[in-house]
Amino acid sequence: MSPRTYQMQRRRESTDENRQRILAAARELLMLQPGRVRFSLEEVARRAGVARMTVYYQFGSLRGLLEALLDSLASAGGMHHLGEAFRQADARAAIDHFIAVFIGFWESDRLVLRGLGALTTLDPELAAVVEERSGWRRKGARILIERVMKQTRRPSRKEMEEAEDVLFLLTSFATYDTLAGDRRTKEEVAALVQRLARRTLG
Repeated sequence: MSPRTYQMQRRRESTDENRQRILAAARELLMLQPGRVRFSLEEVARRAGVARMTVYYQFGSLRGLLEALLDSLASAGGMHHLGEAFRQADARAAIDHFIAVFIGFWESDRLVLRGLGALTTLDPELAAVVEERSGWRRKGARILIERVMKQTRRPSRKEMEEAEDVLFLLTSFATYDTLAGDRRTKEEVAALVQRLARRTLG
């Protein structure tokens, strides 16, 4: 290995290490009680032990950092399994899988996701990032509702919209967090939400 190649490899390793430290610091901040510490590039940098400009160079902005953190959480939380829901031949089985994937995701880092919800009430710009991700979930719910209803009957537009709203609500973090409490496992919550979806959607 040439000296130049070695130096470039070491630089990449250092950059990757800094990135992981910054994401870990952002995650830690979100687990703190809302209002205790401001979620900012400066505070994330301080907690990660790097310069503010290092965070800026890695992510470009606080929004970019939050998007990267959400991507990291999604990867660790099994969201890559979501595509399997849309490949199910049976629409009801697809909805069951859709629900199970989101329940698993919400469970994977519950305290961080709870902190994220609190953060979005304080910062409209960051709330927009989370709202965009929620829009993806709503779009998925709409696709599956259209499938299940077309397989069973000819629903009105109002029925479709109401069913979409119900599935969107049932797969939200707030619903999971409330139903899980401190006594239900993710499997129990998933089974409960699946039953609720079947009853509500007919």
